[in-house]
Amino acid sequence: MTSVEEFIELSNRITMEYEAIAPLLRDPEVVKVARFLAELDNLAGEYDFSSLEIMALIDPGRALQLGDSRFSKPAKTHKRGKRAVRQ
Repeated sequence: MTSVEEFIELSNRITMEYEAIAPLLRDPEVVKVARFLAELDNLAGEYDFSSLEIMALIDPGRALQLGDSRFSKPAKTHKRGKRAVRQ
């Protein structure tokens, strides 16, 4: 497959996925959750965590449902002062 063919295929896939998600973006509950997650991402970033790591602390079962591989592997850490910080 040439680069142009790959680009066209990916472009078509993105268009189909956007068309599938567009109706959800009109749902007020989805908008509310999206705003919450964006704020959570910003706050988590200030403390060197991801929003999914914070969600895993609050609701581990839900985090596992999301299927993020970081929750099944040992976390990488780096030293910052006396405390190891998860990445």
